[in-house]
Amino acid sequence: MPSALLTRRLRLAAQPIPFATGPNSVTEARLWRTPRFSVIRLKTQSGLTGYGECAPLEQAEFDSAFAKIKGREATSFEVIRTLLSGPVEAGINTALLDITGKIAKAPIFQLLGGPTRNKARAMASLDDPKNLDTLMKQGYRAFRVPITQTNAASRLKELRQAAGENVDFVLDGAGKFSPGIASTISAAIERLHPLWFDEPCPLANVRAVAKISEENVTPLGFGRTASSPIDFQELLREQVIDVLRPDLAKMSISSIRRSAAIAETYYTAVAPYNNGGKIATAAGLHLAASIPNFYLLDIPPGTATIKDGFAMLPTAPGLGIEINEGDWA
Repeated sequence: MPSALLTRRLRLAAQPIPFATGPNSVTEARLWRTPRFSVIRLKTQSGLTGYGECAPLEQAEFDSAFAKIKGREATSFEVIRTLLSGPVEAGINTALLDITGKIAKAPIFQLLGGPTRNKARAMASLDDPKNLDTLMKQGYRAFRVPITQTNAASRLKELRQAAGENVDFVLDGAGKFSPGIASTISAAIERLHPLWFDEPCPLANVRAVAKISEENVTPLGFGRTASSPIDFQELLREQVIDVLRPDLAKMSISSIRRSAAIAETYYTAVAPYNNGGKIATAAGLHLAASIPNFYLLDIPPGTATIKDGFAMLPTAPGLGIEINEGDWA
């Protein structure tokens, strides 16, 4: 969408957001930074706290975002979203939803119209094939596997033989192949039936990506580089994407729900990407329960309990998980 048109539409969509003086107004905030992600804590005047997680932030960026939301009603998470952008919006949106759930004494997915399911299928990253048995003993039955130009088919065959039946694999291109090479790999693996080919190439040229889709039947997953629902519109319109892959560290629950609603009109599944901690995983589980076209969620080992390939939904108010701030100190 042209920038001038986008600016005009955002101005028309903008809503005045009143400041609050009641017990649910946001009064305090704190940021923790780790090498892989940042954690946000918001506190209301009444003392309720909410936590969110996102991609690494600079303190100045967080301070600027908090200045925009300080004094706002925590339950106004949808309209507050319009004041923010980028990863900080993802973290703050989750923290506001966490507070809202605690106010309502309900899990986040109930606030969002769920549940559409009572458990979510889980996938682990299998960077080293030697870890397959360990991860299967932890309950995983789906794996995302990094590949090279030459080992995609052979790697998939080897893993299938080692894992046995009822185990699925996603082959991960990480956006590093050219469209031509990605098309060749896609053709080589289509008879082996992976769940999908993840990020086979960069998205600089949608027409080139469409050629991969037209020439092969291997499902394609894209979206880990996206930062807003707008980024998915052309992909969906051109029918080049089979699995939507929004990154929970870059996009908020609210933004991904908007993306999922667009994807649903194109009969496209949603499998959020997650490489964060337990807060991001909990956010992903609530998201999974609130959208009808959810397919699968990346769940890093140790961030949730997996049984027979699935993670159960948190059912306590808000995020529904126990949080120890000492984990990031």
